[in-house]
Amino acid sequence: MLNAGIQLVDALDILAKQSKDKVLQEALVKITGMVQSGLTFSESLKKYPKIFSILVVSMIQAAELGGGMGPILTQISSFVEKEEHTRKKLKSATSYPKFVGGFFGLILIGVIFGLLPKFEDIFASFGATLPTPTLIIMGFANFVKSNLILMFVMVVSIVVGYKLFYRSEKGRVFIDKYKFSIPIFGVMQQKSAMMRITITLSILMKAGVSLIEGLKIASQTADNKYIDQVINGICHEISQGNTLGSQLEDYPRIFPALDVNMISIGEKSGALVVMLEKVAEFNDQEFNAIVDKMSTILEPVMLAGLGMIATVLVLGLYLPIFHMSGVIK
Repeated sequence: MLNAGIQLVDALDILAKQSKDKVLQEALVKITGMVQSGLTFSESLKKYPKIFSILVVSMIQAAELGGGMGPILTQISSFVEKEEHTRKKLKSATSYPKFVGGFFGLILIGVIFGLLPKFEDIFASFGATLPTPTLIIMGFANFVKSNLILMFVMVVSIVVGYKLFYRSEKGRVFIDKYKFSIPIFGVMQQKSAMMRITITLSILMKAGVSLIEGLKIASQTADNKYIDQVINGICHEISQGNTLGSQLEDYPRIFPALDVNMISIGEKSGALVVMLEKVAEFNDQEFNAIVDKMSTILEPVMLAGLGMIATVLVLGLYLPIFHMSGVIK
């Protein structure tokens, strides 16, 4: 609508009227009113963080600073569609293993707490001893039964403690820093963060925003307090005369060597915006490749793990039956 020449307020009003989602419709009506009263579009969107992500708000803020709202919104639309496609891909890859795992978990609880104790009573009546695999499973079941309340309290305490720690400034920085060390998921987070930062920075700089101001806005799109802290420090060093590439080298966990080299070349050749776009494209491809790989190997790995647990359970159930026939004879 903006590309067709319709004013922002009118476009928002049309979107509000045609929206079938009541929550979104209410938000759009209020945003339209805020824009009419003189608040900027980005500041109005910030009031609804559950609907409009930091990335969306930051890129719209960039458009407000440098102009070209229509093209920026087109890029946002494309980016959001890609993220939704990736989210659906991850959900599809994990849905079947989750279902099988949940169903298997219910069976496991039934076997351990319902079936195995009966074997113990039967064998006790014959004066026989249970086989070692069954004794191990029984020991585990008895331990869980005896400490069920304690284990529940511990789990709740850990979850609540984690959430409280994550809400604190230092806790958020600490957790966000070590997210990148998690196997597979850490690399995915790094690629996603680099893609968001570089594409946003390239759009901002293309719109005429300074490097330092662009970095400050782009850092928010990563949704990572540690990255935000690091980039604020980098901005200070750049203001002292240092180059972006030389500062990024100090943080290899966040900024890979290839990305840093490409950015450094872009700075030296005066083609930083082009290189940032290339880095964003490269990280997007890498991210999608990791997601595809993970979706390929996740299902068989989970099913193999469930199969091993099933084997242990079958041994625990059938060995006593075979042993019982020997006791009866």
